[in-house]
Amino acid sequence: MKVTAENFHGLITRLQVVLSEIDYAQKACLQAGKMECQLLNHLFKVKTPVNMNELAKVLNVSHSRITRIMDNLVSKKLVLRKPSEKDRRCWFAIITDKGKKLAENSQQTVVDQQKKILARIPEKDIEGVYKALKTYVDKYEEVLKATLVEL
Repeated sequence: MKVTAENFHGLITRLQVVLSEIDYAQKACLQAGKMECQLLNHLFKVKTPVNMNELAKVLNVSHSRITRIMDNLVSKKLVLRKPSEKDRRCWFAIITDKGKKLAENSQQTVVDQQKKILARIPEKDIEGVYKALKTYVDKYEEVLKATLVEL
């Protein structure tokens, strides 16, 4: 079979569906919205208080949207909001212990899914699958970056 750009497009479309299911698994685990999951996972990853403006940039949302997301997370006691000691207009988001536990559970759900998937791939093929997928994703990112620079 000759692999064409159309073949890759079809495969990538299927991959996007699979990745959205991974997002759903995280969302179901956290019982939160997609943006709430992303914000919580970001705070868990960086492990330090994060400025609200930075969070808005990371999630690519408006300041009013980040405020609503934070309000939801604060009401669920997953995140604390603390004012800056230097600038009273500036606020920081801090993940709580409850938020950390949920983020850990979310990540573990995804890792468990990956283990189940890998168990279904012949061991002799796993490294090749990984290398091929990594190569494709690396090149995809290069093209996206170049395309964004051109626009």
